[in-house]
Amino acid sequence: MAATLPPINNRGQNGVGNRNVFMPTPPRGPPSGRLQPIKVPGKAERDLFFKQEKLRQQQPELSKKQTTRYRNSYKHNLCLDMLQDGYHKSFSELFALIKQQEEERQRQGEESLMWTMVMLKDQHEKLDMLKQHLCKAEEAERKGDFGEVYRSRYELARYFQSGGDKWLADHFFTTCLQTSAQVKGDNGKTQAQGYLNVGLALEEQGDVLSAAEHFEAYYKLSVDHREWIQADNLTFHTDACINLWRIYSSIAASIEEEDPQESLDYLIKALKLATESQDKELQGIASYRLGHAYEQNGDGETALLHLNEYLKICTAESDSEGIGKACDAIAKAYAKQGKVEESITYLKKFVEVAEKSGEEVALSKACHNLGNIFNSLGRYSEATEYFSKSYNLSRSLGDKEAISTNRVQFGIAMAHKMMKGLDSHTVMGTRPALERLIEWKNARVDEFEKPFPEPKKEEPKPREPTPPPPQSQVTEETEQEPQEEEKVDDTKTKSEVTDDTSSVTETTAS
Repeated sequence: MAATLPPINNRGQNGVGNRNVFMPTPPRGPPSGRLQPIKVPGKAERDLFFKQEKLRQQQPELSKKQTTRYRNSYKHNLCLDMLQDGYHKSFSELFALIKQQEEERQRQGEESLMWTMVMLKDQHEKLDMLKQHLCKAEEAERKGDFGEVYRSRYELARYFQSGGDKWLADHFFTTCLQTSAQVKGDNGKTQAQGYLNVGLALEEQGDVLSAAEHFEAYYKLSVDHREWIQADNLTFHTDACINLWRIYSSIAASIEEEDPQESLDYLIKALKLATESQDKELQGIASYRLGHAYEQNGDGETALLHLNEYLKICTAESDSEGIGKACDAIAKAYAKQGKVEESITYLKKFVEVAEKSGEEVALSKACHNLGNIFNSLGRYSEATEYFSKSYNLSRSLGDKEAISTNRVQFGIAMAHKMMKGLDSHTVMGTRPALERLIEWKNARVDEFEKPFPEPKKEEPKPREPTPPPPQSQVTEETEQEPQEEEKVDDTKTKSEVTDDTSSVTETTAS
C-alpha cells in the first residue's frame, strides 16, 4: 500500500511560501533617451585581465600573522615578537622608554623643538638595535653572566651617544653602573668604568657636584690598581686624577664669587691631583689658577710662589704663551704690592717673549700694561711709546674694543707728555715761546722740546764782485780810454782857463 504524501502548500509560487518578497520600485516615468550599448572588452583588456588573474593565483595566501604585520605599526609588531619569544623584561624597558619620550614631548608642548622630532617609536633601526641588545642582555642575565649584560648595555649606550640621543645614552650608562656591581672576578674594574661613564654624563648635564662624587668613587677604585690601563694606554689612576682636577676646577669657578674660601679649597685639591697625575701641563695650569685665587684673596706672597712655579714649568716646556701669561700675572702681583720696578721687569720680559713668538694679541696686551705703569709713574715718553705699539697692533688685528681703549690711552699719554713743555712755554712768555704756542694751537704738533733758534745779528752785506768783461770789450775799452782821457784834459784846461780869467777880472775890478 502506497504511503500518503503531505498536502502541497499552494499559498505562494516557486516555493516562496510566507517569506517576504522585495520588489523593485517602479519607475516614476517613461525612460528618457536611448539605451547605452553594452561595452565589450577588447583584446588588450582581456589579455591584461588574464595576466592579473594568473599573477594573483601564483601569490601564496597570507596567514593571520602575516596580515597583522601589514595592518599594525612596526613598533607593535616588534613588541609582539619580544613577548612571543619570552623577553618580558626587555619589552617592559623598551615600552617604558617610548612612553617616557612621549610624556616629555607632551610636557614641553607643541611650540617646542621636540614636537617636530622623529620619535623613537618611528625609528626602525634604533628599535631593532634596542630589541637585539636588550634581549641579549636579558638572556645573559638569566644565565648569570653579568659581564655580558654590562657589555650589551654599554654597546647600546655608545651607539646612542654617537647618534646624539643623550637621554638614551645616559639611561644605559646608568644601568651599566647598576649591573657592574654584580660583575665578579675583576676586582671592581667594570664598576670603575661605570662610575667614570656616569660621572662624564652628569658633568655634561651640568651637575658638577654629583659628577664629582662619581669621579671620587672612580678614583678610590683605581688608586690601588695602577696596573689597569685604558685603550689609549692611559692608566685608570691617571685618568681619575685628570677628571677630578677638571671637575674641582669647574666647581671652584662656579662658587668663586659666593664663597671664595671654599673655591680656594677646591683649587688646592685640584693642584694636588694634577701633581699626582704627573702631567706637567695640568700642574702648571693648576698652579696658575691657585696663584690667581690667592692674589684675589689678598695673599700676594703665596700667589707669587704658585705663579713662579707656573713660570718655571712653562720655561721648562718652552711654552711661550704660558711664559707670557705667567709674566703678566707676576707683574700684576708685584704691582699690587707696590713693587713697581719688579713689575716693569716682568712686563718687559712679557713683551720680549711675545715679540719672539709672534703672538700679536699678547704683545698688544703687554704693551698696554707697560704703558699704564709708565703713565702712572710720570714717564710719559715711555708710556707714549708702548701705547703707540699697542694701538697699532690692535688696528692690525681689527679688535674694535682694543682700538678704542688704546686710542684713548695713547691720547692721554701724549697729552701728559706735552703738559710740561706747554707749561714751560706759557711761563716763559717770550716772543719765540708765544709763537710756538700759536703754532701748536694751529697744527697740534709737539715741538716744545726743540731748542729756540738764536737771534739773528745784522751784518753788512758784502759788495758783490763785478764779473770781468769779455776780452773783446776789454780791447775796445783800452782803445777808448786815451780818447776819454784827452777829452777830460781838454775839459780840465778849459775850466782852468775860465777860472784864471775870472780871477783876473776880479783883480782888475778891485
